[in-house]
Amino acid sequence: MKVLVLSCSTGQGHNTAAQAVLEALEARGAVCALLDPFSFKGERVARNVANAYIRNAVFAPHLFGALYRIGGWISSSRRHSPVYWANTRYASELQAHIEREAFDAVVTSHLYPAEALTFLKRKKRLHVPFYTVMTDYDCSPFWEETRPDYCFTPSEEISQICVKRGMARERLVETGIPVRKSTRERIGKAAARESLGLNPQTRLIVVMGGSMGGGRMKDVVRELLKRTEKGTLVAALCGSNQALTKHMMKRFASEERLRIVGYTAQAARWMEACDVLLTKPGGLSSTEAAVINVPLVLTAPIPGCETLNAAYFQNHGLARRAFQPALAAEEALRLLEDEAARQEMLRCQRTNVSASAADDIADWIFHAGKGRERCI
Repeated sequence: MKVLVLSCSTGQGHNTAAQAVLEALEARGAVCALLDPFSFKGERVARNVANAYIRNAVFAPHLFGALYRIGGWISSSRRHSPVYWANTRYASELQAHIEREAFDAVVTSHLYPAEALTFLKRKKRLHVPFYTVMTDYDCSPFWEETRPDYCFTPSEEISQICVKRGMARERLVETGIPVRKSTRERIGKAAARESLGLNPQTRLIVVMGGSMGGGRMKDVVRELLKRTEKGTLVAALCGSNQALTKHMMKRFASEERLRIVGYTAQAARWMEACDVLLTKPGGLSSTEAAVINVPLVLTAPIPGCETLNAAYFQNHGLARRAFQPALAAEEALRLLEDEAARQEMLRCQRTNVSASAADDIADWIFHAGKGRERCI
């Protein structure tokens, strides 16, 4: 079986989910390729699309939130949005690539290529099944105008939201959000700390801001340092935001209780090593934390889907949300002191968040979907 996996770099979460599905498919013998479809218009275009998203999400979050709300108002399963038409511009190149490389199926973790694939299906120019993977705990605007053969959703609750928005119930499969194998392979807190060179007796609070270093990290770190004493280490994982890393190093140069980490491939180890994790509520980062099973406080979101992610996690007991830095620091310290609350949160995470989503999606593509009627 040969599968094309599509994603876009508007936040690393989509790419991480795509890689998780790709790993699971390859483990079952599939030959896979991962592609950003905007690259058909040139790598510069692909970078510009990603950078435009990051500028709006990180540097103009209120504008981003307003655009998300507007998208929700105009989004409909009965008409095509500007987002749909914008993504038809590379549809012909995508069709040619699928046919030239003889792919047997296509799966995407991002709305944009799902729109292009829907266009091709409507025009009867797509002759293989295509699947979509949702990466947030909501039906984000414009998903309802897509027409995948099957859409993999985070939960039954989210599937019901999708149905209310106009998506076909029989095409929705509740798998959870896929995370990579390296995230699922836990080694234990003691071993994780040893691998990172950390004192096993030190209380460790980890602050993350996703791949873009959001969530008002420097303010959260400042509030934590105000409220903690020697014996508690705060680790700040700044992701790929080099400007934030440099600023933090300058701002907290003399602070011995703080470890500043730039981009790292060891994020899962830091999460497993910590006593409490604070992170903005990205769909993937929140899911990874729940799969690793760590006490969790969700900090300032990018308005829109991340606000809804935070609400979903708090409503199901998976995390506490505190969007103001001082409140986030206080919630983290309350969790540190409340063993019963931590254990109940960890139980809810194990009950409500699947660690096997990537495998379940791959199994569905390989087996459960075979012979079923395709969506027209």
